[in-house]
This record gives sequence, C-alpha cells and structure tokens, in this order.
Amino acid sequence: MYIESSQNKIIKEINSLKQKKYRDKTGLFIVEGERLISEASPEYVLAREDYTGDLDGFERVYTTSAALFDRVSDTVSPQGILGVCKIPENNINEFVGGENAFVVILERVADPGNLGTIIRTADAAGADAVILSEGCADPYNLKTIRSTMGSVFHLPVYRNVDLKAFLRDTKIRTFAAHLKGAKSCYDTDMSGSVGIIIGNEANGLSDEISGLADELVKIPMPGRAESMNAAVAAGIMIYEAVRQRIK
Repeated sequence: MYIESSQNKIIKEINSLKQKKYRDKTGLFIVEGERLISEASPEYVLAREDYTGDLDGFERVYTTSAALFDRVSDTVSPQGILGVCKIPENNINEFVGGENAFVVILERVADPGNLGTIIRTADAAGADAVILSEGCADPYNLKTIRSTMGSVFHLPVYRNVDLKAFLRDTKIRTFAAHLKGAKSCYDTDMSGSVGIIIGNEANGLSDEISGLADELVKIPMPGRAESMNAAVAAGIMIYEAVRQRIK
C-alpha cells in the first residue's frame, strides 16, 4: 500500500510512537534501519519508495515518498526503512535465576544512551537479563534502541521493577557499585550467581537500594574525577564478573 498523506493513520501512529506515553498505551515501538529490523519481528514496515532492499519477508509493507519518509524518520541519514514492533511482555515474576545466574540491575539510569550501552554490554557479557527500576530511561526509546545495536532483542529487559521487593526475595548475590564500598571490584569474589547494581548518573544509588545489596563495591579512581559515567562503571563491574566466571 502506498501512503501519500501525512494524515494517514499509519504515519500518525508512527509519529505518536516517538513519545513514551503512546508506546506505553499501544505496546508498540519503532525500529529504524536494516540491521535493527533484521533483529526484530515488526508488525509492519514503512519503506521509502526508492528503497531497494528485500521486502518480501514482511507480512505488511507500506511505502511512501522520500520526502514523507524522511519527515517521519528520526535519523539524520535514513536508510529508507523502519518497522513498528510489539514491546515484549517480560514479567519479573517469571524470572528464575539459576545457580550461575548473571543479571544487571539498574536504578533510575536516566540517559537513553547510557541505558542502551549497558544493555549492549550485558548482552556481550552473556548476562541473563537486565532489570530496570521505575524511573529508568525507556529501553524502547529510539536513541536507546540505536545504542543497543540490536542487543535489546537478545536478552530479556524487565521494566518498572520494584527493586526493593526483587532484592529482598532474590537468591542472587548482589554487588552495588558505590563510592563507600569497602573493597575494590578487583578484590571481590563475584563468581557464581551474581547481580551487578548500578545507580543514577547524577545521584548514584539510593540508600534504600544500597542497603539491600549484599556488598558495596568500589571501582578504583586514582585520578581527580569524583565520579564515573554509569555505562562505563557498569562495563567495568560486568567485565570483572566475566573475568572471574571464565578464568
């Protein structure tokens, strides 16, 4: 089907999904570009009329002019294809951490780029899940999805989790990156079943969540900076746990 008008319901739906409230309302989100769409299972795709890629594998395909597609697109140099996908219905109550579980737990990580980078790092490290508190950036924000480079489709991401309840009930040993940590992450046994906890970029972890962690762990910072980017801190902690798991 060819779409000519910006008032078409498909175009209006895609534009609305750039806002979180409509993603939450509809349970849908947008992915852009060939690579990400190949990782997803879109409900339908919108292609620019001059797009030359293969569209045969998609059940519902809409095409439109280059001018209208480029207005809808959220990227500077669009590849000419985007898809609308269903948000996975991941329920934290169904998560079962085994004997060697490995999860990344985030409290109010607010920057979409940081969140996407952490999800990608967790995926690369073989984590079983990423668990997000209320107040975290939306993992289905377009910027977050681009930052994950497709990793958001590789492992479950649990949203709006009550971290207090999760940390009270879980049997996974949890290690929180914290300036008040008694030991360096390099001197801490993070083998076995592990949860890495990372806090908000500006304020770190809340006292409540810090108090529920099994251990506060510090990342050595011999330089003059007072803090570290959340995604970098997560990467250091995650890969120290990986080092201990594979040695």
